[in-house]
Amino acid sequence: MKRFLLLAAACLAAHTASADRARVLRLQTPDDVGIAAAYYPANATTAAPAVVLLHSLGGSRDEWGSFPLLLQHNGIAVLSFDFRGHGESTRRITARGPQLVDYQSFTQRDFQNLLLDINTAVDWLEGQPDIDKKRIVLVGASLGANLAVRYAKEHEDLAGLLLLSPGLAYKDVRIDEVFPQLRRMPVRVVASIRDTFAYESSRRLLDARRQSGHARDFKEMIACSGEQHGAEQLRAVKELSGVLIRWLRQVLFNEVPDEPTPPAPTLAPTNAPTAKTQPARRPNRPLP
Repeated sequence: MKRFLLLAAACLAAHTASADRARVLRLQTPDDVGIAAAYYPANATTAAPAVVLLHSLGGSRDEWGSFPLLLQHNGIAVLSFDFRGHGESTRRITARGPQLVDYQSFTQRDFQNLLLDINTAVDWLEGQPDIDKKRIVLVGASLGANLAVRYAKEHEDLAGLLLLSPGLAYKDVRIDEVFPQLRRMPVRVVASIRDTFAYESSRRLLDARRQSGHARDFKEMIACSGEQHGAEQLRAVKELSGVLIRWLRQVLFNEVPDEPTPPAPTLAPTNAPTAKTQPARRPNRPLP
């Protein structure tokens, strides 16, 4: 399996060539919001598996850094986009002309309508002749993770879910009742121990999933020892990208792992501070 994990030098070279490896897209949702996206084809000789990257609240597709390129170089196509009201997805076409869309003024219904963006992205991806539509995984960070769960509940043909820092609820997008009902698809959850709300939410969600009998194994959670949230963990924890790519290849290519994985691996951030120099913890919402 190690042959599929990229060295840092290869990653830097890939990042330099990113302009040649991604296609910039403009998708249109059913309610006429323009969605900015980037597509990283796998350049495979047969229909390839794919992931859709769902960023966090207030973020954009740029928050994933080099992760799309790492996936692409491991034979996995990637579609990354800006949710409505974020990044370059800030215009809706109306009868009176373009209308500004800004997440900071969203209502509860607007947050629910983010699911339309995912549906538009997945529909486009499934329509590509170079994609195997039966091998698509959603990868979500923070609010994007919650939205991935809500989408998966209604679209059970997904190949799996990879969730970074999900919460019981973000902006009224609740998943505590939905998560245990997910079919027995492959799931991995990543959360940092000192990101209290996300970490405790993840533990509760996975406990409820096990009690429902829908968990495929008891290795569904990866804990990071820092306080990073969402996609920040990919940048801060050196081993994390490789661990997640290895898991995605197991799911999407039916690969057998080279070595056993501990039930709940704990990964440490690169250059983690010592106990005496740890920064103050970020405030966390109390669990409902």
